[in-house]
Amino acid sequence: MSEVDARAKPAPDVTSKASANLRAMGLIVIAMGAFVCSDTLMKATSDELPLGQMLALRGVMSCLIMLPIVAFSSGLAVLFKIYSWPVFIRNVAEIGAAFTFMSALFRLPMASVSGVLQAVPLTITAAAAIILREPVGWRRWTASGVGFLGVLLIIQPGTTEFSIWYLVAIGTVLCVTARDLATRYIAKAAPSLAITFITAIVTMFAGAALALTETLVVPSTPAMMQLAGTSAFVLVGYYSLIEAMRTGEISAVAPFRYSVVLWAMIMGYLVFNEVPSTGTIVGSMIVISAGLYTLHRERVAVRRG
Repeated sequence: MSEVDARAKPAPDVTSKASANLRAMGLIVIAMGAFVCSDTLMKATSDELPLGQMLALRGVMSCLIMLPIVAFSSGLAVLFKIYSWPVFIRNVAEIGAAFTFMSALFRLPMASVSGVLQAVPLTITAAAAIILREPVGWRRWTASGVGFLGVLLIIQPGTTEFSIWYLVAIGTVLCVTARDLATRYIAKAAPSLAITFITAIVTMFAGAALALTETLVVPSTPAMMQLAGTSAFVLVGYYSLIEAMRTGEISAVAPFRYSVVLWAMIMGYLVFNEVPSTGTIVGSMIVISAGLYTLHRERVAVRRG
Protein backbone atom coordinates (compact mmCIF):
# COMPACT_ATOMS: atom_id res chain seq x y z
CA MET A 1 0.00 0.00 0.00
CA SER A 2 1.36 3.42 -0.89
CA GLU A 3 1.92 6.20 1.59
CA VAL A 4 -0.94 8.18 0.00
CA ASP A 5 -3.33 5.23 0.31
CA ALA A 6 -2.34 4.71 3.93
CA ARG A 7 -3.06 8.34 4.72
CA ALA A 8 -6.38 8.29 2.85
CA LYS A 9 -7.72 5.21 4.61
CA PRO A 10 -9.61 6.11 7.83
CA ALA A 11 -8.37 4.61 11.07
CA PRO A 12 -10.45 1.61 12.21
CA ASP A 13 -11.60 3.32 15.43
CA VAL A 14 -12.70 6.43 13.50
CA THR A 15 -14.66 4.32 11.02
CA SER A 16 -16.24 2.33 13.84
CA LYS A 17 -17.24 5.49 15.72
CA ALA A 18 -18.76 7.03 12.57
CA SER A 19 -20.70 3.83 11.89
CA ALA A 20 -22.00 3.74 15.47
CA ASN A 21 -23.06 7.39 15.30
CA LEU A 22 -24.83 6.87 11.96
CA ARG A 23 -26.75 3.92 13.40
CA ALA A 24 -27.64 5.92 16.52
CA MET A 25 -28.90 8.83 14.41
CA GLY A 26 -31.25 6.53 12.53
CA LEU A 27 -32.42 4.98 15.79
CA ILE A 28 -33.20 8.41 17.26
CA VAL A 29 -35.36 9.37 14.26
CA ILE A 30 -37.18 6.02 14.51
CA ALA A 31 -37.64 6.48 18.26
CA MET A 32 -39.11 9.96 17.86
CA GLY A 33 -41.52 8.79 15.15
CA ALA A 34 -42.57 5.78 17.24
CA PHE A 35 -43.18 7.91 20.32
CA VAL A 36 -45.29 10.40 18.37
CA CYS A 37 -47.37 7.58 16.87
CA SER A 38 -47.84 6.13 20.36
CA ASP A 39 -48.77 9.55 21.76
CA THR A 40 -51.26 10.09 18.94
CA LEU A 41 -53.06 6.85 19.76
CA MET A 42 -53.01 7.62 23.49
CA LYS A 43 -54.49 11.08 22.91
CA ALA A 44 -57.17 9.60 20.66
CA THR A 45 -58.10 7.15 23.44
CA SER A 46 -58.11 9.76 26.23
CA ASP A 47 -61.70 10.76 25.46
CA GLU A 48 -62.81 7.28 26.54
CA LEU A 49 -60.37 6.11 29.23
CA PRO A 50 -58.62 7.84 32.18
CA LEU A 51 -54.84 8.21 32.22
CA GLY A 52 -53.99 5.62 34.87
CA GLN A 53 -56.12 2.94 33.26
CA MET A 54 -54.57 3.63 29.86
CA LEU A 55 -51.03 3.43 31.21
CA ALA A 56 -51.83 0.22 33.09
CA LEU A 57 -53.44 -1.47 30.07
CA ARG A 58 -50.65 -0.31 27.79
CA GLY A 59 -48.15 -1.63 30.30
CA VAL A 60 -49.81 -5.05 30.41
CA MET A 61 -49.76 -5.30 26.63
CA SER A 62 -46.16 -4.11 26.46
CA CYS A 63 -45.08 -6.65 29.07
CA LEU A 64 -46.85 -9.47 27.23
CA ILE A 65 -44.95 -8.51 24.10
CA MET A 66 -41.60 -8.17 25.86
CA LEU A 67 -41.81 -11.22 28.16
CA PRO A 68 -41.03 -13.93 25.58
CA ILE A 69 -38.50 -11.73 23.79
CA VAL A 70 -36.42 -11.11 26.93
CA ALA A 71 -36.89 -14.68 28.16
CA PHE A 72 -35.44 -16.15 24.98
CA SER A 73 -32.78 -13.51 24.33
CA SER A 74 -31.12 -13.16 27.73
CA GLY A 75 -33.31 -14.90 30.32
CA LEU A 76 -35.53 -13.24 32.93
CA ALA A 77 -32.83 -13.52 35.60
CA VAL A 78 -31.01 -10.68 33.86
CA LEU A 79 -33.68 -8.26 35.15
CA PHE A 80 -32.38 -8.72 38.69
CA LYS A 81 -28.73 -8.74 37.67
CA ILE A 82 -28.81 -5.39 35.89
CA TYR A 83 -30.97 -3.52 38.42
CA SER A 84 -28.90 -0.72 39.91
CA TRP A 85 -29.20 2.85 41.14
CA PRO A 86 -29.02 4.30 37.59
CA VAL A 87 -31.81 1.92 36.50
CA PHE A 88 -33.88 2.87 39.57
CA ILE A 89 -33.43 6.60 38.96
CA ARG A 90 -34.27 6.07 35.30
CA ASN A 91 -37.49 4.27 36.25
CA VAL A 92 -38.61 6.98 38.68
CA ALA A 93 -37.90 9.67 36.09
CA GLU A 94 -39.72 7.66 33.41
CA ILE A 95 -42.83 7.40 35.58
CA GLY A 96 -42.77 11.15 36.19
CA ALA A 97 -42.26 11.82 32.49
CA ALA A 98 -45.13 9.53 31.50
CA PHE A 99 -47.61 11.12 33.92
CA THR A 100 -46.70 14.74 33.22
CA PHE A 101 -46.35 14.34 29.47
CA MET A 102 -49.64 12.51 28.96
CA SER A 103 -51.47 14.94 31.24
CA ALA A 104 -50.21 17.87 29.16
CA LEU A 105 -50.65 16.11 25.82
CA PHE A 106 -54.34 15.40 26.43
CA ARG A 107 -55.02 19.10 26.95
CA LEU A 108 -52.60 20.88 24.62
CA PRO A 109 -51.72 20.69 20.89
CA MET A 110 -49.14 18.01 20.12
CA ALA A 111 -46.77 20.43 18.38
CA SER A 112 -46.79 22.80 21.36
CA VAL A 113 -45.95 20.07 23.86
CA SER A 114 -43.23 18.70 21.59
CA GLY A 115 -41.81 22.20 21.18
CA VAL A 116 -41.48 22.62 24.94
CA LEU A 117 -39.74 19.25 25.21
CA GLN A 118 -37.02 20.39 22.82
CA ALA A 119 -35.49 22.24 25.76
CA VAL A 120 -34.18 18.87 27.01
CA PRO A 121 -30.65 19.22 25.48
CA LEU A 122 -30.39 22.63 27.13
CA THR A 123 -31.48 21.31 30.52
CA ILE A 124 -29.08 18.38 30.19
CA THR A 125 -26.26 20.88 29.66
CA ALA A 126 -27.36 22.86 32.71
CA ALA A 127 -27.72 19.72 34.81
CA ALA A 128 -24.27 18.52 33.77
CA ALA A 129 -22.81 21.84 34.93
CA ILE A 130 -24.72 22.10 38.22
CA ILE A 131 -24.95 18.46 39.32
CA LEU A 132 -22.00 16.78 37.61
CA ARG A 133 -19.73 19.85 37.83
CA GLU A 134 -18.88 19.68 34.13
CA PRO A 135 -17.38 22.93 32.76
CA VAL A 136 -19.91 24.95 30.75
CA GLY A 137 -18.82 28.23 29.17
CA TRP A 138 -20.77 31.45 28.88
CA ARG A 139 -21.78 30.68 25.31
CA ARG A 140 -23.66 27.53 26.29
CA TRP A 141 -25.24 29.29 29.27
CA THR A 142 -26.36 32.04 26.89
CA ALA A 143 -27.79 29.46 24.48
CA SER A 144 -29.71 27.89 27.37
CA GLY A 145 -31.14 31.32 28.24
CA VAL A 146 -32.17 31.95 24.64
CA GLY A 147 -33.76 28.50 24.51
CA PHE A 148 -35.76 29.33 27.63
CA LEU A 149 -37.05 32.47 25.90
CA GLY A 150 -38.15 30.22 23.03
CA VAL A 151 -40.09 28.07 25.50
CA LEU A 152 -41.76 31.21 26.87
CA LEU A 153 -42.77 32.14 23.33
CA ILE A 154 -44.45 28.73 22.97
CA ILE A 155 -46.33 28.81 26.28
CA GLN A 156 -47.04 32.59 26.13
CA PRO A 157 -47.57 33.29 29.85
CA GLY A 158 -49.92 36.17 30.62
CA THR A 159 -51.90 35.74 27.41
CA THR A 160 -55.13 33.95 26.56
CA GLU A 161 -53.03 31.22 24.91
CA PHE A 162 -51.41 30.27 28.22
CA SER A 163 -52.51 27.14 30.07
CA ILE A 164 -51.33 25.79 33.40
CA TRP A 165 -50.69 22.51 31.60
CA TYR A 166 -47.64 24.06 29.95
CA LEU A 167 -46.04 24.03 33.40
CA VAL A 168 -46.78 20.32 33.57
CA ALA A 169 -45.00 19.94 30.21
CA ILE A 170 -41.98 21.72 31.71
CA GLY A 171 -42.10 19.11 34.47
CA THR A 172 -41.73 16.52 31.72
CA VAL A 173 -38.56 18.26 30.54
CA LEU A 174 -37.04 17.88 34.01
CA CYS A 175 -38.03 14.21 34.23
CA VAL A 176 -36.64 13.39 30.77
CA THR A 177 -33.39 15.17 31.65
CA ALA A 178 -32.97 12.98 34.74
CA ARG A 179 -33.91 9.87 32.77
CA ASP A 180 -31.39 10.46 29.98
CA LEU A 181 -28.57 11.31 32.36
CA ALA A 182 -29.26 8.15 34.35
CA THR A 183 -29.29 6.06 31.16
CA ARG A 184 -25.68 7.03 30.46
CA TYR A 185 -24.61 5.49 33.77
CA ILE A 186 -26.21 2.09 33.24
CA ALA A 187 -23.60 -0.63 32.76
CA LYS A 188 -22.77 -1.27 29.10
CA ALA A 189 -23.27 -5.00 29.63
CA ALA A 190 -26.95 -4.51 30.52
CA PRO A 191 -29.10 -5.53 27.51
CA SER A 192 -31.22 -2.70 26.12
CA LEU A 193 -34.16 -5.10 25.73
CA ALA A 194 -34.03 -5.87 29.46
CA ILE A 195 -33.95 -2.16 30.34
CA THR A 196 -36.92 -1.64 28.03
CA PHE A 197 -38.81 -4.49 29.73
CA ILE A 198 -38.13 -3.08 33.20
CA THR A 199 -39.38 0.33 32.04
CA ALA A 200 -42.62 -1.26 30.79
CA ILE A 201 -43.09 -3.12 34.09
CA VAL A 202 -42.66 -0.11 36.38
CA THR A 203 -44.82 2.10 34.15
CA MET A 204 -47.55 -0.56 34.24
CA PHE A 205 -47.54 -0.68 38.05
CA ALA A 206 -47.45 3.11 38.32
CA GLY A 207 -50.44 3.34 35.97
CA ALA A 208 -52.29 0.68 38.00
CA ALA A 209 -51.66 2.65 41.19
CA LEU A 210 -53.11 5.78 39.60
CA ALA A 211 -56.05 3.79 38.21
CA LEU A 212 -57.06 2.89 41.79
CA THR A 213 -57.97 6.56 42.28
CA GLU A 214 -59.96 6.79 39.04
CA THR A 215 -63.40 5.73 37.88
CA LEU A 216 -62.65 2.68 35.75
CA VAL A 217 -64.29 2.28 32.36
CA VAL A 218 -64.87 -0.86 30.30
CA PRO A 219 -62.84 -0.12 27.15
CA SER A 220 -64.41 -0.54 23.73
CA THR A 221 -62.85 -2.71 21.03
CA PRO A 222 -61.46 0.31 19.11
CA ALA A 223 -59.92 1.62 22.33
CA MET A 224 -58.23 -1.72 23.01
CA MET A 225 -56.90 -1.81 19.46
CA GLN A 226 -55.50 1.70 19.87
CA LEU A 227 -53.84 0.72 23.14
CA ALA A 228 -52.34 -2.36 21.48
CA GLY A 229 -50.91 -0.09 18.79
CA THR A 230 -49.51 2.38 21.29
CA SER A 231 -47.90 -0.51 23.21
CA ALA A 232 -46.06 -1.68 20.13
CA PHE A 233 -44.97 1.84 19.17
CA VAL A 234 -43.77 2.77 22.66
CA LEU A 235 -41.65 -0.39 22.87
CA VAL A 236 -40.02 0.45 19.55
CA GLY A 237 -39.42 3.97 20.85
CA TYR A 238 -37.98 2.83 24.20
CA TYR A 239 -35.63 0.31 22.65
CA SER A 240 -34.47 2.62 19.86
CA LEU A 241 -33.85 5.51 22.26
CA ILE A 242 -31.96 3.41 24.81
CA GLU A 243 -29.85 1.80 22.09
CA ALA A 244 -29.09 5.17 20.51
CA MET A 245 -28.13 6.81 23.83
CA ARG A 246 -25.81 3.92 24.68
CA THR A 247 -24.07 3.43 21.33
CA GLY A 248 -23.72 6.90 19.82
CA GLU A 249 -22.05 10.09 20.96
CA ILE A 250 -24.58 12.45 22.53
CA SER A 251 -23.20 15.43 20.60
CA ALA A 252 -23.74 13.60 17.31
CA VAL A 253 -27.05 11.95 18.14
CA ALA A 254 -28.94 14.61 20.11
CA PRO A 255 -29.72 16.97 17.17
CA PHE A 256 -31.84 14.25 15.59
CA ARG A 257 -34.19 14.30 18.58
CA TYR A 258 -35.58 17.49 17.04
CA SER A 259 -37.23 15.40 14.35
CA VAL A 260 -39.99 14.84 16.92
CA VAL A 261 -41.28 18.38 16.25
CA LEU A 262 -41.86 17.58 12.58
CA TRP A 263 -43.43 14.23 13.50
CA ALA A 264 -45.75 15.96 16.00
CA MET A 265 -46.80 18.69 13.57
CA ILE A 266 -47.62 16.13 10.87
CA MET A 267 -49.55 13.76 13.15
CA GLY A 268 -51.30 16.59 15.00
CA TYR A 269 -52.57 18.01 11.73
CA LEU A 270 -53.51 14.70 10.09
CA VAL A 271 -55.27 13.16 13.11
CA PHE A 272 -56.52 16.08 15.23
CA ASN A 273 -56.56 18.90 12.64
CA GLU A 274 -54.21 20.90 14.88
CA VAL A 275 -52.51 23.81 13.13
CA PRO A 276 -49.45 25.06 15.08
CA SER A 277 -49.64 28.70 16.15
CA THR A 278 -47.04 31.23 15.04
CA GLY A 279 -45.71 31.32 18.60
CA THR A 280 -45.28 27.56 18.63
CA ILE A 281 -43.44 27.50 15.29
CA VAL A 282 -41.15 30.46 16.05
CA GLY A 283 -40.55 29.36 19.64
CA SER A 284 -39.72 25.83 18.55
CA MET A 285 -37.23 27.14 16.00
CA ILE A 286 -35.56 29.26 18.68
CA VAL A 287 -35.33 26.34 21.11
CA ILE A 288 -33.98 24.02 18.41
CA SER A 289 -31.43 26.61 17.24
CA ALA A 290 -30.25 27.15 20.81
CA GLY A 291 -29.97 23.41 21.33
CA LEU A 292 -27.97 22.91 18.14
CA TYR A 293 -25.61 25.74 19.09
CA THR A 294 -25.15 24.18 22.53
CA LEU A 295 -24.22 20.88 20.92
CA HIS A 296 -21.78 22.69 18.62
CA ARG A 297 -20.07 24.33 21.59
CA GLU A 298 -19.85 20.95 23.33
CA ARG A 299 -18.00 19.55 20.31
CA VAL A 300 -15.62 22.51 20.37
CA ALA A 301 -14.97 21.94 24.07
CA VAL A 302 -14.27 18.25 23.46
CA ARG A 303 -11.79 19.02 20.66
CA ARG A 304 -9.96 21.47 22.88
CA GLY A 305 -9.71 18.77 25.55
